[in-house]
Amino acid sequence: MTEQTRGRALDRVRPIVKESDSSPMAVMKRIMQENPDVVNQSIGEANFDPPAELLDIACTMLNDKVVRRSLYTTMRGLPETRAAVAGYLEHWCGGGADPEQNLIITVGGTEALHLAVRVLLEPGDKVLLPDPGWGPAVGLCARQGAQIVFYPLMKTDAWTVDVDAILDRMDPSIKLLIVNSPSNPTGAMITDPADWKRILEAAREKGVFVISDEVYHAYTYTGDYPSALPHDPTFENLLIVNSFSKGFAIMGWRLGFAVGHPWLIRQMDVYKESMTACAPSIAQWAMTGYLQDLSYSDEYLIRMRAMCRDNMDKMVPQLNAIPGVECLPAQGGFYLFPDFSAIEPSSAEMAQRLLRGGVAVAQGAAFGPHGEGCARLLFSAYWPEVDKAVGRIAGGADVDFPPDREERGAGAFAWRWLQRPACLAPDRLGIASMKAPRWDRTGQAGLEAKGAAMEVNLTNNEVDLLRSMVEKDIRELLLEIARG
Repeated sequence: MTEQTRGRALDRVRPIVKESDSSPMAVMKRIMQENPDVVNQSIGEANFDPPAELLDIACTMLNDKVVRRSLYTTMRGLPETRAAVAGYLEHWCGGGADPEQNLIITVGGTEALHLAVRVLLEPGDKVLLPDPGWGPAVGLCARQGAQIVFYPLMKTDAWTVDVDAILDRMDPSIKLLIVNSPSNPTGAMITDPADWKRILEAAREKGVFVISDEVYHAYTYTGDYPSALPHDPTFENLLIVNSFSKGFAIMGWRLGFAVGHPWLIRQMDVYKESMTACAPSIAQWAMTGYLQDLSYSDEYLIRMRAMCRDNMDKMVPQLNAIPGVECLPAQGGFYLFPDFSAIEPSSAEMAQRLLRGGVAVAQGAAFGPHGEGCARLLFSAYWPEVDKAVGRIAGGADVDFPPDREERGAGAFAWRWLQRPACLAPDRLGIASMKAPRWDRTGQAGLEAKGAAMEVNLTNNEVDLLRSMVEKDIRELLLEIARG
C-alpha cells in the first residue's frame, strides 16, 4: 500500500524519533490481539491476579458518591499517597524519604524515568547504560542528544550486574549512570549492598549522577533486596525510580514514583505539569488505602514471589534441555534471557520462527548489542501458561532434524520431548531404560528397552498435532502415540 504524502506543513517538520526505533512490543501486542491463541512471552507483564484487597478498595472508592475521587490530584501526587509510599519504602527498601520533599507520584515508572532524563541530560552529555538493558532507555537518552556508553552485564552461573565494568567506565566525562536491578531483560542484580556503596562513592568523587531503576524490587531470588536508597540519604547523587505496576500486577493502572533530591523532584514536578497533570486518581487512592496495613502487601508479594521462583526453577532446566539453547537463571525480576544463537544467530529471525510456532517472544537485539541471539521470556504467570509456552518454544526451536526431515523429523521431535527433565521417566513408561533413536530405512525411530520395545512412527498430521500443543500436554500426546 502506498503511504500517504505528508503535505507541505508536515514536510517542514524535522522528525525527532526514528520510527525504526519503535519497540517490537507494539507489533507483538497487535499480533496477540488478532490471534488470541498465541502465548504471550513478549510483553513485560505480571500475568497474574492483583491483590483481592486492593481491588475491593478500588471498587469501593469508585462507588463512593460522597467523596469524588475521580478528580485531578495534585501534580506531585496525593499527600496521603506519598506518605504511604514513604512507609512502604522504609519497610521494603530500608531507607527513609520525606513525602513532602523527596517523592513524586508518576504515571508508571516510565514517566518517572522520562522526567528525570529530560531534566538531567543535555546534548553532548555521556550516559552509562547496561547492555543488555531496557531498550526504550537508549532512545530516551539519545533523543536528548546524549552519547550512549554501554557497560556489559556479566554471565557466570547467572546474569549479574558487573560493578567493576561500571567503575571502569565511570569517569568525570560521564554525567549519568542508570542501573536496573533486578534487570529487564536478564534478571541481573546488584546482590551485595557493599557494591552500591562502591558505586555511589565513585559517583560522588567524579560528579556522576545515578538513577537506580528498582521496579522489580519485590521479586528477588537471592535473599533480601539491596536497594540503593540507604546509601545516599541526602540524594545528592541518586534518584530512585520505582513502580507498583509489576509488583502488584496493576500495569494498566499506571502508578509509579520517584524518590530524590528536593531540587530534582521540584524540577520533575514542573515538567510533569505540561505532560500528564497527575497519575490516575483512583489508582492513587486505592493504593493509599491498601498500604495502610503492610501485612496485606507482605503476604501478597511473598506468595507471588514464591510462585515466580518456582516457575523459574522449572523453566530453566526445560529450556536447557532443548538442543542449542543455553539459559541462565535470573537473580530477580520476571524474565529469562536464553541464548538461541546456536540455532539461529538472528534474534529477529528466531522471534519470527517461534511466533510461527504459536509463542510471542521479545527479540534479544531490542535490548542492546549483547542481546543478539537471545530472546526475553516471562515466568511471571500461572504455571500452565508458562509450561505451554516452553512446549511451543521447544517445538519452534526444532533444531536436530535429520536432512530428510519429512520422513524422520517426527521421531526426532518425539525423542527430544521424551528426554526433557519434566517428562515422564522411562520407568514410568513401563520400561527399564531407553536409548537414543536408531533410524532404519523406513524412518521409524526404534526406542530400545530392556524387557520391552516400542516403535514410534509419527505421521505428518501427528507432527502438526505435536506442534500445536494446545489441547493436551505434549507428554500425554507422546505416550498415547507410543502406546498406539
